[in-house]
Amino acid sequence: MRLYLFLLFFIFSRVSVCQQVDRDIFDSTLGEEKAYAYSVLEGSFEKFLKSNYANRHSLSERIKGFLKDIQKQNINWTFDDSLSYSTLLQIEKSGLRKDILLYESEAYHERFPFEKYIEEYESSEEISNSGEIDENFEEIIEIPLTSEGNEKGVIKDELEFQQLKDKFPKPNRNGLFYYALAKAQTNNDDIIAYVSLITEFEESPSPSLLAFAFLSGFSDDELVGWENKLILIIEIYLKSIIQNDIMKNRE
Repeated sequence: MRLYLFLLFFIFSRVSVCQQVDRDIFDSTLGEEKAYAYSVLEGSFEKFLKSNYANRHSLSERIKGFLKDIQKQNINWTFDDSLSYSTLLQIEKSGLRKDILLYESEAYHERFPFEKYIEEYESSEEISNSGEIDENFEEIIEIPLTSEGNEKGVIKDELEFQQLKDKFPKPNRNGLFYYALAKAQTNNDDIIAYVSLITEFEESPSPSLLAFAFLSGFSDDELVGWENKLILIIEIYLKSIIQNDIMKNRE
């Protein structure tokens, strides 16, 4: 239940004042090498959007097309294998991937004082009074993170799909990446909600819920804001290219 309240909060939190997220603080907290690796990932996402939504002439319009396709479950994206490989190589070499996602066999010993910047998140009264949410809601509208193309088709065997999910890395609730994001924000309810979801519950927001929240609650300028774009990059684009890489290594 808490997972859905967090995502719904994106829609209701648009009136808060002083919702600053300082990119310089984020980058300096990550350190030069990891900040550069994230900028490579960010650039890779924008190239992906330009390739798949070439008929749209602004970044905000491409992001909206991307989100609308997720809502419609129209996932026919084309991935540049060379771009995906170089992007994954950069975030792996820098160590940034471990600050975001961990495989089951990996250890992560660093700990950061999240409590200095993110207090325990409480859903607003407006959301808590909005009625019951179906516990199966995410499962009903969840979509695949990516598409392998027509020649590969969709994985239909549930056991095979579960095996794929078991190989996928999980959010690193102690990760430097999320600490840097928490440290960079000042009263930004969206970022507080997102970081709290990861660090307190080790949960990732559904792509479908993200698409709904962003299309419903964000202006064009907000869609291209680096901190909002970051959530889409990590939760949809990065996970898509990692999933493609895992599937290719199984062949």
